[in-house]
Amino acid sequence: MSVKDFFVAVIKIMAIYTLIQGIIPIIAQIIYLGEIDEMYFIFGFIGVILLFLAIIYFMLSRADAIVKFLRLEKGFSTDRFDFSKVDSSYIVEKAIAIIGIYLIVITLPYILIDLYALIKENINSYSFSLGKGYNQSHQDLLINLIYILTGLVIIFLRKPISTIFTTNTNEK
Repeated sequence: MSVKDFFVAVIKIMAIYTLIQGIIPIIAQIIYLGEIDEMYFIFGFIGVILLFLAIIYFMLSRADAIVKFLRLEKGFSTDRFDFSKVDSSYIVEKAIAIIGIYLIVITLPYILIDLYALIKENINSYSFSLGKGYNQSHQDLLINLIYILTGLVIIFLRKPISTIFTTNTNEK
């Protein structure tokens, strides 16, 4: 794998991670967007989402141009990294699995805290309820559950996801 190919893969992995870290809070905010009355706020929110998606698209589609612009391949003593004939899709697959594991491990303590708080709220009631109206702890619990679910989906679907982000080129 050449130095340029390595940095292209790193930029694409960073784009995937940024997409995951940005899309989950956006989904949670869209759920509560129906309560907002000001149109300028809604247009601003849509503009931020479009800008975010444009940056991710640019990172995924123009990774070669980013490497060339930042001159990331310059200054190495060798032209190639020797990964013992490891395919680039294998590296991307492992990186995607690490991202999924990271999402689960990072979110697990927070979800345990949120579940403890929810159980503590309902300890003296006859029925289990999530409470009345909007509550920040309920939104945090929802976001954390989405992170856990996303991490599990990423781990289980890492091979199909890695084929989306890698190309089938013959490496020398």
